[in-house]
Parts: sequence; structure tokens; C-alpha cells
Amino acid sequence: MKKLLYAFLFLLPLIACRETTRTSEANRFTLAGKTNNMPDGTVLYLTVIRTNMIVDSVVVQNNAFRLDGQLVSSPTYFYLHTKDMSGFKPLWIESAEMTFDASQTTFNDARISGSKTQDELEICLARMKPAASDEAIENIAMAFIREYPDSRVSASMLAGYAPEWGRSKVGELYERFTVANKDSEDGRIVSKYLRLNREHSVGDRYDDVEMKDTNGKASRLSDKLGRVTLLEFWASWCGPCRKQNPDLLRTYKKYQKHGFEIFAVSLDFSADDWKKAISSDSLIWHHVSDLKGRNSTAGIIYGINTIPDNFLIDQNGVIIGTCLWGKELDIAIEKALDLK
Repeated sequence: MKKLLYAFLFLLPLIACRETTRTSEANRFTLAGKTNNMPDGTVLYLTVIRTNMIVDSVVVQNNAFRLDGQLVSSPTYFYLHTKDMSGFKPLWIESAEMTFDASQTTFNDARISGSKTQDELEICLARMKPAASDEAIENIAMAFIREYPDSRVSASMLAGYAPEWGRSKVGELYERFTVANKDSEDGRIVSKYLRLNREHSVGDRYDDVEMKDTNGKASRLSDKLGRVTLLEFWASWCGPCRKQNPDLLRTYKKYQKHGFEIFAVSLDFSADDWKKAISSDSLIWHHVSDLKGRNSTAGIIYGINTIPDNFLIDQNGVIIGTCLWGKELDIAIEKALDLK
């Protein structure tokens, strides 16, 4: 089963590119916090959601802490967490004096004040809380985006949902955005999606992609096609992807001699983590990545919103299957190679 990767971007700890390299005193912030029964010496980490990069840390003393910093861009979406993630709170930090109050509640339910964007996130989450289905949550998300076209929460959600909602719906919502929201990092991600995405289905011809391999050399899908080719999307940090790798390795060894190839696109940011995973899992097929995470050009072209994901391509360049693993993949390969 495919695991959710992007649909709830505004909730999940994924990845974030900085909007600009410019900083100024106007982007300074403070976050004064109170906790409840948290042992002295507990370290809290401030991590950028889009890059999953820790940018600061602070030690709790007497159930209090204070973070002072300067944002690359305001607002920016972070999560504040303990090392073991038992304490975890997503928050939008703005250039302001903010407070984090968990003195009367759990860390995860802390009340945050001082950030207009965080207030908007709380409004959205409160509306979603009673929803009984994914469809209901998505409808609430769309309604929120229409009501708050200037909110970074809206831009973040639309960037997360884009591959699932499709170009028509995404385009309609994007056009409602203010100029500033369109120019935000998430706004630019949505724009890139609208520009590059192709809605691939079984029976469609594949679209070529080119990225660098593990040696830094440009590699094109069209140059690596076999009689049957699996275009695979994965990442070193994706647990379900890694669990699939032993079966995929078995399949590759079984059919490679008959003309089966795999072209694996990684949604990693770290070249070291990517290469280490390839070596650790003994993955002996073609690997490429532009190290842009969910903003991977190939991922956008193919509308990837969950990983692992894949497309099976025949010798004529036609997609003959999607989301295939295990015995189901073996059967499709054998049929395409006419092995039975």
C-alpha cells in the first residue's frame, strides 16, 4: 500500500527550500516557551519542515525555554520537537515575539501566539478535526484555500495536494492567490507543478526525464530503457520504499537477463544518504536524483504524491502498469516480455 507523502504537507515533517538568501533585522523572532513536567536538560530542536533540517536547539530549564533567531524568510514552517519525537509541535514562525504555552497541557497541544499564520493553521485544523473521511478533509482544505488566498497555509496545502488534485483544480485555486503568495516558496512549487506536470495513465506514452546519477553524470531515462523498464520513485528516508527493495532486487535479478531494467528516481536531499541507501540495500540498477526532495522535476512531471511509486514501460515507450510490486509486478513483466 502506498504511504501518504504529500497530501498533508502542512501537517507532516517533510522538506523546505529557503525562499531567499536575503536576511534582515526585520526577520528576527523570539519564541518564549513554557512546558509542563518536562525534565531539566531536555533538548528541544527547531527543524524546517520542508528540508527536515535542524536549524536551532534549546535546553529546557524549570519548564521554560527561549529561542531567539533570524528567519531567512518570514513566515517559515517549522516543527519543534524532542529528540525522540515524543514532543512534537508544527508551528509557523514569523518575525515577531511569539509564545509557546504548554504549561497546562501536553507539549503537542501547546497554545502558540504571536503568529498570524499559525492562527490560520489552527483555524484550518479545527475545521478538519471533526471530518470523518479523507474526502471531507480535502473539501475543507479547498474551502480554506478559497477563503484565505493570501495565507501561506493555503500555499503549503495546495503544494502538498497538487499531485492528488490535478492541474485543473490546482490551477483554479492557484489563480486566487495573491501575488505575494504566488511568489512564496510553496507558490512557486505549485507554479512549477502546473508548468511541468503530465497526468500519466496506463496506455499513455512515457515522458523522458534527465538527472544526474550517483557519479554526477547526466542520465536520461530514454537512454536506459530495456525491453521492459520500471520507472521507480523512492527515497532513502522512506521506510516503505526500503522494505520493498529486497523484493525489487529479487525481481531485477530474475528478469534483467531478459531485458528488464529499472530507472530509479530518488526524492532525496542528501547525496550521502542516497548513496548510502543504494549501497546498503545492494541496489544494482540505474539511479538518478536532482536532490530536490518533493520538488524533484521528475516527481512533478509524473505527479508523484506518495512513495514508493512506479510506472512500468514497455519496449514501445507505453506505460503498461503503475504501482506494481511483488507478484503483481512479476506477472506484468512476464506478460510484457512474453515469457509464458
